[in-house]
Formats: sequence, C-alpha cells, structure tokens
Amino acid sequence: MKKKSIHLLILLTVILINLSCTKDKEPQKQPKIEIDEKNLTACPEKATCQYLFTENTDLNIEPIIFKTGNYRVFWSEVQTPDMSAKLYIKAPMQGKDFSLGKTDILEERVKLIRSCPACSMIPLKELDGYVKGINLTPDKPGDQAKWLLEIKLIVGADEESYERDTIYIKQHFYPNFVYN
Repeated sequence: MKKKSIHLLILLTVILINLSCTKDKEPQKQPKIEIDEKNLTACPEKATCQYLFTENTDLNIEPIIFKTGNYRVFWSEVQTPDMSAKLYIKAPMQGKDFSLGKTDILEERVKLIRSCPACSMIPLKELDGYVKGINLTPDKPGDQAKWLLEIKLIVGADEESYERDTIYIKQHFYPNFVYN
C-alpha cells in the first residue's frame, strides 16, 4: 500500500510540473505603434525632398538597385546644391504598422548613403536607432496609401568612435507605383 501511495504521489507531482511548464498557447500581442503626426521634419532651406515607398521590392546594397522582393521599401531623399542624402528602409510587407530596431539596422535593413563631391567626409555606418511606421490609410489600396514614419538613426565611423551623428526624420511617405 505504501508503494502505491508513493507512486501515485510521484505521478501527481510529474503531472503538476508538466502543466506548470506548458507555454501559453495564445500569441502575445505586439504593443500598438503610435506616432504623433505633429512636428513633421521640414525640408532644409534650398533643398528638395521626397519621401516615397514601393511594395514587393528589395535592394541590392552596393550599388543601390531596386529588385523584386518581399519588402515594402521606403526612401527619403534630400538634395541641396552641395550634397545629397538618401535613406532606404526595408520594412515587412504584412501589417498596417511596423517597428525596426538596432538588430534590423545592423542587418542593413536601414541604409544611409551620403554624397558630397566637394566635401571630405568620414565614411559613416549605421550603428543604432529605430524606425516606426503606421499606415494612415489602411482601408485604401497600396497605390493610394499614406504612411507616417518616425526614424532615428545613429551613424558613426565605428562602435568605439566618439564621432557620431543622429539623423531624425518624421514624415509622410507616399507611393511611387501604380496598381490601378
């Protein structure tokens, strides 16, 4: 009788441990991404700016060439008489919002290219930051969509360098393709 009691106690203990170790079956909800539409980034004086996106695209990084792929690619371009800067963001196609962090930036899903023929610039690489995006017109087709992105990108010569720059953009992005 004593042996049966011990076996039953052990069996009950094993069952309770198994039940307590099972993972929650419900998928965890991602926090809702919010971006304030106020205080959008202004285009610098004497510059031309554009903020565009295209879908089902990817990028060759060196040189930058668009190709068919699985991303929604956003890009901003600022051109002044002396220099140009282009920022490319490879965001997921699915969903009405997205968020990219340091890991995505280090995996070259965010790429900054600066060109200044008359400058002696230190080559900078992307080190940290974030990108958040929200589709402001989720009920419209992609060729009529309007996205709001907030981008903070920290660039520097390398991780140990004190020479760093922070690029901040908050702007509406519009489609650069036609479905209809």
